[in-house]
Parts: sequence; structure tokens; C-alpha cells
Amino acid sequence: MTYFSEHAIPTALIDLRNKHGYVNQVIQYCETAYLTQDKHEIETQTKEYVADALGAVVKDIELITTNLTNFLDIQMDALEALTPQLDLVKNKIAQTKASHAQHRLTMTRREVEMKIPEQKKEALKDGEQSLNSKKLPAYERKPLAERMAALDGVGHSLG
Repeated sequence: MTYFSEHAIPTALIDLRNKHGYVNQVIQYCETAYLTQDKHEIETQTKEYVADALGAVVKDIELITTNLTNFLDIQMDALEALTPQLDLVKNKIAQTKASHAQHRLTMTRREVEMKIPEQKKEALKDGEQSLNSKKLPAYERKPLAERMAALDGVGHSLG
């Protein structure tokens, strides 16, 4: 992987940059020669030079593409190799969290069990009755109109 990132790709990019300078020199030569020499001969030479230059550029681009593809393939393989290790780490973290939660729950239960509730118990004074010993009055069923009439004086009227 370091071969591609440190050598092959940078070298191919430098070669492509150099080809750019070469193509510019060819263009300048052809422009100057076209004005001073035989136009038909310069036109033929220009076509040949441009075809050669474009062929070289295409080869460099193909080389860069191949190197980048290989570099990305190697990186993908490395990432795929890490997947089982990452899954293992995820599982260990989940187990540790579960264990920690169980430990905290156990400790909290022990703390609750160790506390003895303090309830105040007071004796009833003379003449007092326990709330549990008081009996509720018996329920009497009344007609709805009678129950509603008891609410007539309560609230606001709209009239």
C-alpha cells in the first residue's frame, strides 16, 4: 500500500505534469513554425505531435487510474480484514456494559436491603380512633336530577 501512496501514484502524476509542459512546448513550436515555414508541412507535423502527445497523456492517465484502483482495492481489503476485529470489540464493549449494569444493580439492591426503614409509631390519644377503624357511610343511590340540582348554585351561569 505504501508503494502506491508514496511512489507509484506521485511518480505518475509528476510524469503527467511533465507531459503538460511538453504539449505546451509543441504547441508553441507549431504556432511559430506555422508563421515562418511551409504551412502544409507544419500542419502534418502538428497532427503527428498532437497525436503522440495525446497518446502519451492517455497512457499516463491509464497508469494513474490503474494505480489508484489497485491502491483502493488494497485499502478495501484492509478494511474488510478489520471488520471481524471491530465486531469483537463491539461485543466486548456490550458485555462490559452489561456486566457493569448488573454490578451496579446488585450494589443498589444491597444498599436498599441494608437500610432498615424507620417508621414512627405513635399511640392513639384518648378518644381518637384509628383511620382504619372508621367506617364509611353507606352509599345511597340518588336520581341524576337530584344530584345535578345540588350543583345548581355552583359556578357561573351563561344567562
